[in-house]
Amino acid sequence: MLDFDVMSKQFESLTAQLHKSGSLKVWSLIITFFGDSIVNRGGNVSASTVHAVLGRVNIGSGAVRTAFSRLASDGWVERQKLGRCSYYQLTSKGMQLFSEAAQRIYAPVESADNLAGSWLLGTHLDKSALNGFSETDAIMLPNRSVLVFNPDNKTVRKASDLGLLSLTGQLNDVPDWVVEHVRPVDWEQQVKKLLNTFCDIADTPPSDPLSCLATRTLLIHQWRRLLLRYPPIPIALKGRSLQLENESREFVGDLYHKLTRFAEQWLVEQGTCAKGTLSSARTNIADRFTIQYLTQRSL
Repeated sequence: MLDFDVMSKQFESLTAQLHKSGSLKVWSLIITFFGDSIVNRGGNVSASTVHAVLGRVNIGSGAVRTAFSRLASDGWVERQKLGRCSYYQLTSKGMQLFSEAAQRIYAPVESADNLAGSWLLGTHLDKSALNGFSETDAIMLPNRSVLVFNPDNKTVRKASDLGLLSLTGQLNDVPDWVVEHVRPVDWEQQVKKLLNTFCDIADTPPSDPLSCLATRTLLIHQWRRLLLRYPPIPIALKGRSLQLENESREFVGDLYHKLTRFAEQWLVEQGTCAKGTLSSARTNIADRFTIQYLTQRSL
């Protein structure tokens, strides 16, 4: 039998904890809501719908209006006025902000198989060292090192000419000390913090549709913030942190899908846009956090 008082207390405790931590930046939370719930349903949403969802996590209408004003002036959203009602959608700039991270956010648990290829690690560099590389070829690590994937002879010579410590190797044979050098020092701490934040509500998730949608938005917002703090390090260089990441990804995915049935119900029954009710979902939400998601082009 469901204990609605317990579920309500768990939800209120969660929102209070996140507010206290200072992690709920309203403008960023709006971007998360758009990317997670609205882009897949046509991309346009009424201001009243956003007010309802963010109001459920104790964010006032004034703060939402201020955030929308900031997002519009910074070129993240476009506003449409019809009578007394306002409607918003992400600009191409806003779409890019979330879609670039979407594959990382909703990706399934990673496997350490098929680690073909090579790497080059150059230490104590600045961002200018990335000149000429795409994000899929090289990343800047938090410890001022540059990691290059599958470097060619020219890249190896360039690193040598700079007179910097540079190391190369195969992705299927990475020394433990390199893994420790590459791994962000506070990664495990931040992952465990997220798990602890949502563990109680995972045991007793809310059952009313609006609270489910609000909780799902908070979950993806915190997961997104965690992932974007760190560069997308290759599996071979994650070492023992890979297991913790996979455990947390499985936890987030499981809770996400527990909440989705009622969350989507609220969007269908209560969500509105400039054309009336929100459009039907373009892709299957159930595919997120599964291998099927990787074949989709949209969010």
